[in-house]
Amino acid sequence: MKIRIEERGDVPSLPILDGMTVKPMMGERLNIQEVELEPGATAPVHTHDEEQVGYIVRGSCHFTDGETHQELGPGDFYHAPPGVPHGAQAGSEGCVIIDAFSPPREQIVKLLAER
Repeated sequence: MKIRIEERGDVPSLPILDGMTVKPMMGERLNIQEVELEPGATAPVHTHDEEQVGYIVRGSCHFTDGETHQELGPGDFYHAPPGVPHGAQAGSEGCVIIDAFSPPREQIVKLLAER
């Protein structure tokens, strides 16, 4: 096995939802991706089997588990264990997040296979 580099122009930009795109890097046991939410874009409350950790790079978002709400901005992190409801809505300036999933996010694996 050897190190793999994917330069900025080589990483596909995948539309996930209206106003939301991801640029994923897939590994064998995890993936990391840049998530861009346009101003006001919403990732509805959902669950998935993968563990997720996120870091807000730019902008802001209202993060929720469906009951509690938290305003997150640059430098803030979040953790969504497998099966735990969560969602977000970008603030007025939009939001850029770095997300990591373990194992790799099944939805993204499928989208890449369809390309």
